Amino acid sequence: MRTCRTEPTIKPTIFAHRGARLQFPENTMPAFRAACDLGADGIELDLQRTVDGKLVICHDENLGRLAGIDINIKDMTWRQLSELNAGYSFPGSPEVRFPSLEEFLSWFAWTSLTVNIEIKNSVFPYPLIESEILYAIDQYRLRDRVIVSSFNFDSVVEMKRLAPDLSCAFLFKRWPNRALSAALEYGLDGLHPHFLNMFVPGFVSRCRRHNIAVRLWTVNSPRVMRYAIRQGIDTLITDDPAQALKIRNESVKPSS
Repeated sequence: MRTCRTEPTIKPTIFAHRGARLQFPENTMPAFRAACDLGADGIELDLQRTVDGKLVICHDENLGRLAGIDINIKDMTWRQLSELNAGYSFPGSPEVRFPSLEEFLSWFAWTSLTVNIEIKNSVFPYPLIESEILYAIDQYRLRDRVIVSSFNFDSVVEMKRLAPDLSCAFLFKRWPNRALSAALEYGLDGLHPHFLNMFVPGFVSRCRRHNIAVRLWTVNSPRVMRYAIRQGIDTLITDDPAQALKIRNESVKPSS
């Protein structure tokens, strides 16, 4: 097994946002492998679906930014998408393809990483995508290493209904106390707030009291990283996992 990590997991865990996207095109296999090699604890990725039902990894619904073509993924076949260059927007990158979830999981299964799968179904609904994701995860028996999240609260609740043993989290930008109340009501395991919510008085401590994991996005400032570590945040989702790991490891070193 290619573990990628050699030391025990230390809190907060560090998740590479769309992989090591400062080094390679985001949400591609080179970016995921690089995050693993850096020593990240986990990877955050974004999931959508083609018109012919293929689960594919890509952040944007429309491919204008990432591939230079004005078309939505939901209107493309997997064959059409697989012919595009996912490195279009990354200067100096060789051509690289948009990966499918299946391709990712076949690699991921041999690592010791955790993956946060964000379902991108707030703009386009992708009916029944939750059951399709669960089927893909179960082909590799990976429920204990997967976190599923979405800005679509109903989708997260549906995933939790389908798989009570799967870690499910609600993504949000504001109103953290409302989000916490909803998470408790529907039995969710975690909350993924924009990092500014960390500064709302009492929010993090209430989450901790109710055993709700808090995974912040997207934390790129060293100052914010250090503050989050002091607050006992569970996970930092960051574009710069190398920096986050360095700061995390310095913060937990015992004093001499």
